[in-house]
Amino acid sequence: RLPISAKNIPKVLVEVDRRSILKHQIETLENQGFSDIRLSLGYKAEQIIEYLDKEFGKKYEYVVEKEPLGTGGAIKFASKGIEDDFMVINGDVLSDLNLKSFCDFHNALKIKKETNNFNSMALWHCQDSRSFGLIKVIEDKIIDFLEKPKEKTAGLINAGFYIFSPDVFKSISKTVFSVENEIFPDLARNGRMRGFIHKGSWADVGTEDRLECARTVVSKY
Repeated sequence: RLPISAKNIPKVLVEVDRRSILKHQIETLENQGFSDIRLSLGYKAEQIIEYLDKEFGKKYEYVVEKEPLGTGGAIKFASKGIEDDFMVINGDVLSDLNLKSFCDFHNALKIKKETNNFNSMALWHCQDSRSFGLIKVIEDKIIDFLEKPKEKTAGLINAGFYIFSPDVFKSISKTVFSVENEIFPDLARNGRMRGFIHKGSWADVGTEDRLECARTVVSKY
């Protein structure tokens, strides 16, 4: 759950260390040289658009879902017209992930594998993965996505940063689908998903408890 004060606003506008989650994410991108940003909006999109105009002017592109499309459908919708590999960031994570290193990792593997239909995911070592589920990796190859463990278990989890080939979504006819259930397992089975391990700070802000943790994480960078 989120604090009562956050019940009536989109999650990305909840403040952490006096800045919205969205502002943290945009500043992380901008500070690392990524300025071509397109936002995928749905719930209470009008509040986010108003906030963007106030904080940044009409600087960023955005698309608005007329109906919920699921995590995969949202990416497919937002990536329409993109012909090169592109990065996706979940709207409820905060991290000091080095995005250039992540891109360098992805590009180096693409060259090595000599294929364009190649995808990467940032991973983070979590001491308690019960809320997230574990990811099985051999070297840099993601081979399986495991269910959430019932007991406290340390291991690698999905950090919510991805680099996708546009071909992944062009081949899907559906408009509403889950990237976690219908894309990631298939990519892993076919050897088309690699994992980049982030060793710095990371926090999920999906609940009140996690939000408090995020405030601690943000204060470190």
